Amino acid sequence: MTHLPVSREPQPLTKPRILRSAETSWDRFVAAINNPELLVIVAFCALGLLITLNFVLRFPDFGAVIEQYNQF
Repeated sequence: MTHLPVSREPQPLTKPRILRSAETSWDRFVAAINNPELLVIVAFCALGLLITLNFVLRFPDFGAVIEQYNQF
């Protein structure tokens, strides 16, 4: 069995962080907002919210019906 040579040099504890300027962060934010997949997800969630609000306003006493069923 062969042994590898031992290195006695100190190792850095953490990797140096690269500081990003505010302009690159802003560009990444704008790119994320303009992503077509994000727009589809936002539209789907907005549609679900509108449907939920429609049912809540159309059937305001539905919570009482569920409460009666839960008593059994």
